[in-house]
Amino acid sequence: MLFQKLLETNAKEWDAYLHHDFVKELENGTLKQENFLFYLKQDYIFLINYAKAFARLALNANTAKELRFAMKFQNYIVDGELELHKSILALGVEADKLSVKDESFTNIAYTRYVLSVGDSGDFLDMLVALSACATGYGYIGREIYERLGDQGLVNHPYKEWILTYAGKEFQAEVKDFEDFVNSYTNAVDECKFKKLSEIFNTTTRLETAFWQHALTLQMQI
Repeated sequence: MLFQKLLETNAKEWDAYLHHDFVKELENGTLKQENFLFYLKQDYIFLINYAKAFARLALNANTAKELRFAMKFQNYIVDGELELHKSILALGVEADKLSVKDESFTNIAYTRYVLSVGDSGDFLDMLVALSACATGYGYIGREIYERLGDQGLVNHPYKEWILTYAGKEFQAEVKDFEDFVNSYTNAVDECKFKKLSEIFNTTTRLETAFWQHALTLQMQI
C-alpha cells in the first residue's frame, strides 16, 4: 500500500520524528512548561497555515470525493485541534494575540514548503505533503498511551495532549487519512512514487525540526 511504502522508504526519518527527545520528555513528564508552551504557540500558528493548506488541497481536487476529504480535514483542524491548543495556551499565552511576528523561521519553512507543493504539484503531491503531520501525531499519541496507560497518566502534566492524539476520534481521522492515501496505490508508478517519497521525506524532516526548535526555544535559524 502507498502509505506503508512511504513509511518503509523513509523509515529512518520517520523514526527520528516519532521518537525525538521532545516526544520522549513529553511522555515522561520532564518537558519544561516553557518548552511546551513554545511548541504550542508555534503549533497554533502552524495549524492556521495547515488549515489553509487543506484549502489548497481542495483547490487541487479533481473529484467531489477529493473535495469533501479536503474540506472535512480542514474543518477538523479549525474546530478541533485549534480549539484544544487555544484552551491550553490560555494557561500562559493569549492565542488570539499571536501574529506573524510570533512565527519562528522553522515554522515558516515548514508551512511555506507545504503550500509550495500545492502550488506546483497535483492533488496527490499535496496530500502526501500533509500526511506526516496528519498521521504522525496519531502514531505518537498511540505509542505513548500504550506505554503509560490510564494509570501512568494520573497527574501527568501533558495528559490532555496525550489523550487527544491517542483518543478514538483522532485515531479514526488517522485511519481515514491513511486509507485515502492508500486508495491511490494502483495509480502511482515508479517515477511518481519517487517524487512523493521526496515530498514525504522533506515534511517528515521538517516535523523533526519542529520538535527540535521547541527544545532549543529557537525562533531564528
